[in-house]
Amino acid sequence: MSLLRDQDLIANLTAQAPTTPYVEGVEIPADPYSKDSPIQPSSIDLHIGGIYLPGTRKKDEGGEGNPKADHTLQTGETAVVTTKEKLKFPANIAGFGFPPSRVSFRGLLMTNPGHVDPGYEGVMRFTVINMAKEAYHLSSGDRIVRLLLFRMDSDAHTDWKQRNPAGSGLPTQADINRLSKDFVDVESRAKRIAKAQGVKVGLILTSAFALLGVVLQAHLIYRQGIEDLKKRQDMAEYDLKNRVDVERKLQDFDNRLNQLQQLLSEQKKSQNSGRTARNTNGQHQ
Repeated sequence: MSLLRDQDLIANLTAQAPTTPYVEGVEIPADPYSKDSPIQPSSIDLHIGGIYLPGTRKKDEGGEGNPKADHTLQTGETAVVTTKEKLKFPANIAGFGFPPSRVSFRGLLMTNPGHVDPGYEGVMRFTVINMAKEAYHLSSGDRIVRLLLFRMDSDAHTDWKQRNPAGSGLPTQADINRLSKDFVDVESRAKRIAKAQGVKVGLILTSAFALLGVVLQAHLIYRQGIEDLKKRQDMAEYDLKNRVDVERKLQDFDNRLNQLQQLLSEQKKSQNSGRTARNTNGQHQ
């Protein structure tokens, strides 16, 4: 088995019929050995063709029958991506794909490019997850996977095409919707945390000093929760009504805290007055 070099790849991709190129749709520049050429020293760069989104229906934009050409993945979100180029391997050619560093360094995790069997015909497809802190924009024509090609010493006994005569590599709607739209479930987790903090604050004890301590602690936690929700709101476009409700709850806590502080101040004054009165009576006696 041998790894194909750039000159081997170019010779195949530019050959005349009846030779079939191993990868169809590769755009070869005037200088195929240049830095920006899709033909690298021992690999071919493939590009985004279609973008499919979990949670869609077949005819929706991003569904099986209507892939998107552009989409922005927020942190934790997933998508299925297919290549613009189509593979057409003979029975003695195999491949291995992986994300180029320019993609992985920006926080895009590719879960399943992997091995391509001899005889495979169709696009490559894979799941991507945005693991970065910033949004990641996917666009048709962007480089997305680097493919190595190997020539085996002899043909496979029964290649991929013989085993999968109707295969195309395109994802089905069931494949797409098997994925979670939000891999780390950021939005739901934020809502659960905010709800849990609201329940905890509602269980404050009646003792004045204990109540003050719990309210102060809950107040700080709730403020942090509000800040987290506001940040997430900018990314996920939380609706305005939820934000108003949270602000109203925060104002209620501020009012409670002020009332407790006033009550404690009055109790302290009352205790000081009692001590003064007892001291005065003792002196007169």
